[in-house]
Amino acid sequence: MNYQHPQLLEELAAQYVLGTLRGRARRRFERYCAHNANALHAVRRWEDRLVDLLAGVVPVAPSALVWDRIKFRVRRDKALRPKRVFATFGNWRFAAAAGIAALAIAFGLWNGIGPGSTQPVASFWSPQQGQLWTIEAPRSRGELRIAATDNLRLDPARAYELWALPGEGAAPVSLGLMPKNGRTTLQLNDTQRLALSRSSKIAISEEPPGGSPTGAPTGPVLFVADVAVAG
Repeated sequence: MNYQHPQLLEELAAQYVLGTLRGRARRRFERYCAHNANALHAVRRWEDRLVDLLAGVVPVAPSALVWDRIKFRVRRDKALRPKRVFATFGNWRFAAAAGIAALAIAFGLWNGIGPGSTQPVASFWSPQQGQLWTIEAPRSRGELRIAATDNLRLDPARAYELWALPGEGAAPVSLGLMPKNGRTTLQLNDTQRLALSRSSKIAISEEPPGGSPTGAPTGPVLFVADVAVAG
């Protein structure tokens, strides 16, 4: 397939964002986007076009019963999760989540997210300390806004680095360093945005001051969290 043809590239990007490009064709296009800026920009353009559909969506607050069920399932899933899953990135298996964000926008699943607002991306917690960090992002996912809670008990001599886990054998991609207190904003480049869009999980590893010197996790993986559907 000649991806160099502009019209074909636009059509594939549109199908990819809408979710109608599936199977091996979708995976081929994802691999092409990972190494071609024109293809990645075409995908971003279609995401931006569909995101405007949110303007007419009316916010709907989940009921207390829905929230209780969500909390129950989160606690149950974490209790059943094998502890050894934290030992290595190579043990994780998860499907690529690219395109789900645009599909959710197109069908109004992200209720209440308007221009300038943010949406949840992930939340890290531990049984001993409770909630540790919360991560939100604007709808463009051009940055991550991270808040540390007062529950954090961290080694001041170490850094804590956030990683996107794209799956399908792809290497983890660093998204930046987590704050040890207060709030911080991580600006994401195109490579980081693509990795995050293809990840169903993100993780935090312990690293030397300044972060990993190799571009890959060097210390233990301390925390893992699910990425919100917007991925």
